[in-house]
Amino acid sequence: MRIGLVAGEASGDSLGSGLMREILKIHPDASFEGIFGPKMEKIGGKSWATSSELSVMGIIEPIKRLPHLIWLRKRILKKWLQRPPDVFIGIDSPDFNLTLEEKLRSNGITTVHYVSPSIWAWRPNRIKKIRRCADKVLCLLPFEPDLYKKHEISAVFVGHPAANTLPYDLESSAVRDKFELPSGTIIAILPGSRSSEIENLGPIFADVAKLLIDRYEGISFVSPMSSPGIYNQFEKFLIDNNIRDHFLLVKGYSHEMIVASNIVLLASGTAALESALLCRPTIAAYKVSKLSYFILNKLIKIDSFTLPNILLDKKIIPEFIQNEASVENLNKAICEHLDNPSYKEMITDDFMLLRSKLNLDTDKLAALEVLELL
Repeated sequence: MRIGLVAGEASGDSLGSGLMREILKIHPDASFEGIFGPKMEKIGGKSWATSSELSVMGIIEPIKRLPHLIWLRKRILKKWLQRPPDVFIGIDSPDFNLTLEEKLRSNGITTVHYVSPSIWAWRPNRIKKIRRCADKVLCLLPFEPDLYKKHEISAVFVGHPAANTLPYDLESSAVRDKFELPSGTIIAILPGSRSSEIENLGPIFADVAKLLIDRYEGISFVSPMSSPGIYNQFEKFLIDNNIRDHFLLVKGYSHEMIVASNIVLLASGTAALESALLCRPTIAAYKVSKLSYFILNKLIKIDSFTLPNILLDKKIIPEFIQNEASVENLNKAICEHLDNPSYKEMITDDFMLLRSKLNLDTDKLAALEVLELL
């Protein structure tokens, strides 16, 4: 059994690796090929490119890399049309994957789109394209299948992997001991996994850290970095602000750093959901180029942009978008939480409810849904 996969970004890599592992349990002879992230590469297969090549944020930013992305899509499309896989699974990255799925499906190849695009938030008409592209959509959020049912599209809620794979048994004190962290207040700062996120939010987060250092004696910071490039890019902002000595930068270990912290400041995305599921007070920021935001602001139809707030229908996570994601606003929100020690207890029930909404055996269910098509 030959399976084609294209995974974009770190979250897609995690989903892809879990899916591959479960498929191999049922079909040990299965082989994989396509665009992999590092976790998928460890499992094995033919990786023709890396998932980081698809990791671009915003509206305008991807246009700059459009020639390369078009070339890459044509290249892998040619490979699969010459030697079709038994099934193709596009994991997230809808702008890249949906067009690829449409072309493959029109040539008789079974296709699955894993992670529903946010049609409930913006570009609702995209559902018409999804109908042409995918034999099945695997959804991470419980309300999404009903949106597809209205359009007679096969869609299944498989749960969110973070709800059952996060290391909930980690204890803050144990993590601090392991990484030799101080016993005082620790802020986890997660500026993102894309270069564009670091460019937009890195300087702001560094300035916030500097203000907190001036206000709270003995405060320290931890920042998990997704790649060496992101590490170097963010470290430069810390050095420029003369605060590098207050930070522990680690490659990976994002869950451990969240658990070790008193509060988390992050670039909105999967990390916001993970931080909430780990029951840590969280502040979320989102910032793209001015032109991207101008376009997004015309298209987005929801009030909140962090998943915990959307799923709970409650602004449990303070969120700041574009100009609101200022040093002053972020610093104020963090200080309000640090000065209110009971805040964590107040939000725990909400975050536990969030976990119960999403907790399914995602990797196994996704694998069974894919194999059912075959």
